[in-house]
Amino acid sequence: MIISAQALHLRQSRGEHFLLIDVRDAAEWQQATLPGALHCNVYDYFIADSTEAGLAVMAAEAASALEPLLASYPGATPVFFENQVGMRSPRGAWFAWLLGHEDALILDGGIEAWREAGFATAAGQGLSRTIAHQPAAEATRWQRDLVCTRQQVQEADGVAVINVDARRPSEFDGSFAHDCCPRAGRIPHSALLFWEDVVSGGHFLKPEEIRQRALNAGLREEAKLQVYCHRGARAATVLAALKRAGFSNVSVYVGSWHEWAEHPELPLLRGS
Repeated sequence: MIISAQALHLRQSRGEHFLLIDVRDAAEWQQATLPGALHCNVYDYFIADSTEAGLAVMAAEAASALEPLLASYPGATPVFFENQVGMRSPRGAWFAWLLGHEDALILDGGIEAWREAGFATAAGQGLSRTIAHQPAAEATRWQRDLVCTRQQVQEADGVAVINVDARRPSEFDGSFAHDCCPRAGRIPHSALLFWEDVVSGGHFLKPEEIRQRALNAGLREEAKLQVYCHRGARAATVLAALKRAGFSNVSVYVGSWHEWAEHPELPLLRGS
């Protein structure tokens, strides 16, 4: 699921093949990146309709952007990276997992860890793709268990199925709302696991630390965990962290609060 800069460099030196995918802004990639890295914008994409049909469209659009990159290095292990582990590289890996590329990895510490280890960078060139809304062919395969619909989120009971809020505490209690959202608060049956509490210094915490923080937040290992944030990016970071800590049944509500807030008929909670 994750790989360190040292392990990546060592395995490359031994002849293993990796498809390096820089998910930062294209200008940053073009200036300096890991040698041979391609580029994909996975961050700006979101969906407003987390129904079965909407999720199928998302998978198709993700495939349209990512599959040309993945096909350019057949058999290579995909590695997604940004400056440090934030809300982009886990989302890139999550999209790859969604499309059935279960071997996709996140570079722990990102390009900063690569540089700190003394490894060289180079100007980015080659393929650059963007996951975007566009006419797209139907995805040949995608992993339904990594996503949840708006209906599934609404049906959570807080025991067998728990909604996990990856946003900051002020978003969780409703004291802060993004300008694009007509309502503030949280989805019922939600537990707060702030995404910045599963990383430190641009690296994922150790699995046992993540697990303890998750348990302290009220998550249960046997429960189905449905993670959301504002527009689906931070949620992927928490999903990756929970998977790293041994929580097996975790999915992302991609529409997240941005979608939920647009539906006045859907319930919400405010306060601590």
